[in-house]
Amino acid sequence: MKTTKNEETVAAHYGRLLGIGAPWKVVSAELDLLRGQVVIEVGWDESGPVSCPECGQACARHDHAPEREWRHLNVMQFLTIIRARVPRCACPAHGVKTVRTPWAEPGSHFTLHFEAFAVQVIAACRSLTQATELLELGWDGVQRVVDRAVERGLARRSTEGILYLGLDEKSFGRGQRYVSLATDIKGARVLEVVPGNDQAAGEALWQALPAGQRARVEAAAMDMSAGFVAATRAQAPQAAIVHDKFHVAKLLNDAVDQTRRAEHQQLQAEGDDTLKHTRYLWLQGQLPAARQAGFAELLEINLKTARAWAYKEQFTEFWGQPDAAQGAAFFAHWQRSVMRSRLSKVKAVAKTLHRHLTNLLTYFMHPITNAISEGFNSRIQALKADARGFRSFTNYRTRILFHCGKLKMLPHLQPSSTH
Repeated sequence: MKTTKNEETVAAHYGRLLGIGAPWKVVSAELDLLRGQVVIEVGWDESGPVSCPECGQACARHDHAPEREWRHLNVMQFLTIIRARVPRCACPAHGVKTVRTPWAEPGSHFTLHFEAFAVQVIAACRSLTQATELLELGWDGVQRVVDRAVERGLARRSTEGILYLGLDEKSFGRGQRYVSLATDIKGARVLEVVPGNDQAAGEALWQALPAGQRARVEAAAMDMSAGFVAATRAQAPQAAIVHDKFHVAKLLNDAVDQTRRAEHQQLQAEGDDTLKHTRYLWLQGQLPAARQAGFAELLEINLKTARAWAYKEQFTEFWGQPDAAQGAAFFAHWQRSVMRSRLSKVKAVAKTLHRHLTNLLTYFMHPITNAISEGFNSRIQALKADARGFRSFTNYRTRILFHCGKLKMLPHLQPSSTH
């Protein structure tokens, strides 16, 4: 059957839109109104040469791979599919290989333009559910886009110049299940996510950096867990360990809250509701104006909770000392005062901080914190909520790196291929 001039014009039109040139050519473009899609069939000029995708050597054509399809950007309101049988070459060095197509990366079910568009849509969406609706893809399809984007981004990523690393843990799933994150503190990006929160997890995070770059890291911020400390000493012994001020603040906040709960139970037994509904007053950094007067009155009462809160607030001055020597002097004074009190929970924290004082004082040489990691919490929690929890650690890791890794994830587009 002869091809009409109009059909030739349509085929050439789609060829230009797709950026397809010899030896590839658009054979036909079929519109299916009922299914709301356009199917573009692409063929190979049998007289054209074939090249090995591994070494680029020109070689004999072996046969054609089975017909397959790629999702492309929509034409008007119609979903667009590219369909083709891709030649396979017989390379003397690498054997039978499927040649590369100019419209898609190897192994992808999507064209370069569609993947680039999809990555940007997913990154801009509030949830993966919203992305599936906008892209007209199922969850598996969107996840494949995310997986390939992260793989692409990690292959391009540079870790040169990283001087400060952050190690932190996040909850994963129900129960006592955790993952650990390594962050580039200055670059404000997540570098790696691994299961667990023990020494093995910490060492795996360090190993995400090439050995040469790992040896150039000057300091790492982390909590006081023995696992992260041991991992750092094993994998990057030159790096100073800085115990993160946010974890110290959490220890002191917990001590205040535990003191309040115990005192509240004691007062309630005596019919006194002074501490009822006051929990967040003691834990908030900045009180609303409407609550400040009431809180000031609480501070005037001789409460254990008020004294515990005062010690917590006093400790914030530690981080503002001009150097390590004055930091050590401030801590010694603060600890003596705490140990003379009858506040068992605060005293326990003071003892813990004293055991780790050396790595608290390194803050004055390397004033770093895990604030970046804490800042990622809301995004990570949103990812968990959208997925209703993750059963697969692999998917959890990929989503975190996609949204928090600052990766260059877009495929390279052919300059002539436009839509």
